[in-house]
Amino acid sequence: MSDEDANEETPALGKREQNTARNRAAILQAAHEAFAEIGFGATTVRDIIRRTDLASGTFYNYFPDKDALLHELIENFQVELRRRVHEAREAADTLEDLLRSAFRACFEIFVEDDMILALLMRNAGEIEELTSLKALDPAAADLSQDLRAKAREGVVPPIDFDLVGGAAAAVASELAFRHVRSQADVETATEFATALFMGGIERLSRKS
Repeated sequence: MSDEDANEETPALGKREQNTARNRAAILQAAHEAFAEIGFGATTVRDIIRRTDLASGTFYNYFPDKDALLHELIENFQVELRRRVHEAREAADTLEDLLRSAFRACFEIFVEDDMILALLMRNAGEIEELTSLKALDPAAADLSQDLRAKAREGVVPPIDFDLVGGAAAAVASELAFRHVRSQADVETATEFATALFMGGIERLSRKS
């Protein structure tokens, strides 16, 4: 094949890749909306495709089943959550700043995308069963690692970092699901969770 022929094929390949990415994104967005509105169990592949402008048979060109969609939606959420919370914590100079920035970043993502909150609340059982972990568990593990790093810097006292990380994720998820609906709620929930954990960690550190 000549260089000229290869150059002529490159734009066509790029267009196909763009169409593939666009169609996958459309199906993921449609699934996101359907799972949040009517639930994973009640949603069919037809329900998802009807929310796009794609032909019904197109779905299986991109995903084997709706389980794969739920997996990818949760993985995408986890990646973004972990990135944002970790970036917020890295800038912290004190334990209180670390906790406050972590809780705020977590709550803000739910306010910015209320559909993800609805998806997680409506499909909590399916998410845990299909992914073998809760949606916030990776963020809890990240927090534990960050606390250990801050402990080596002398910012955090020696405590059970895994228990603190797990407890923080549990509190964050409950507050997000039940109380965080607006930016004002974010600040209220952030200050409550920060004060709660600062008091608990201070007491734990006195015992160690």
